[in-house]
Amino acid sequence: MSGLQAKGVDMSHSPTSTEQSVLFPSRGQPSLRIEGSAHIPARVEHAPVVILCHPQPASSDMRDSLSTLLARRLAEEGLIALRFNFRGVGKSQGQQSDGRMEPLDLAGAIDYALAQPGADTSKVCIIGHGFGAYIALLYAPFDARIRTVVAISLPMYRVAGGLPKAFERPKLFVTGEFDEICPLFKLEPFVEQLKGPKGIKVIVGARHLMRDYEEAALTTIMKYIKTWAEMPGV
Repeated sequence: MSGLQAKGVDMSHSPTSTEQSVLFPSRGQPSLRIEGSAHIPARVEHAPVVILCHPQPASSDMRDSLSTLLARRLAEEGLIALRFNFRGVGKSQGQQSDGRMEPLDLAGAIDYALAQPGADTSKVCIIGHGFGAYIALLYAPFDARIRTVVAISLPMYRVAGGLPKAFERPKLFVTGEFDEICPLFKLEPFVEQLKGPKGIKVIVGARHLMRDYEEAALTTIMKYIKTWAEMPGV
């Protein structure tokens, strides 16, 4: 064992990025203190910003395996990534509200990330998983800063009656082959009626939380994000 490993230093993270615990205010009054983890590239210059929203707050948080892997890979590729806990989860203040107030937490996360040195304010992506995908699509149409959304395993029962407003910019929907909460036969007609650029990717073999299929989901999502990040004006 090397000297660094013997002292308990984590050698698994890429030296091209850093990860740090942060606190930031939600939007709204009263403002709540929201817990997050910021992933910053070693060199930050006009870096696109990606905010990650975790699955169902009652059973998940920002430490969700896919969210964590995505945030680390994004930072390694030169993007600023911020994952956070919705209100009432972990060290985030407040109480869970089943989607009524959580968009204010996402708004605060965007504010915080865009205030980081070197952030490209014209390149903002939201990646949401499960409940987080619902919040992303719910809030995105009302925030002109958001340029694209990746919705993973969108809970179809939450959008059965449609959304208050459509997000017409580019969006990617990702679901598992055996996702019982976001089955493809329900997702396809929902996506078809949405305006603007859109696409669907199916992770073969995966279920709702993508457990044991994180790498396959990661590869699919990173391909989309890297293409978007390199396209001017999108």
